[in-house]
Amino acid sequence: MAHEYERLLPAFPEFCACDVCRDDVIVYTLNRLPPRYVTQRRGAVLAHLRVQRDQEVADVSVALMQAFMRVQDAPRPGVEHRLPAGSGG
Repeated sequence: MAHEYERLLPAFPEFCACDVCRDDVIVYTLNRLPPRYVTQRRGAVLAHLRVQRDQEVADVSVALMQAFMRVQDAPRPGVEHRLPAGSGG
């Protein structure tokens, strides 16, 4: 997921990309993809995305792009967001 996030980030030059916005994009994306779970020896359940096929990669990319647009249009209030490079602010 993080690799795909970094790969797509340059396509959204107006995106804040602070830690809060990055996390919001990843959480938004994960909540829109089918869950995959694994268990640890202690019984903890971890979300686990296995991207093995081209269609799964495409699904992740589409969900990430939707998340970038959603978070960019409505960033979380009360957070000091970064101004995009070249925004003049």
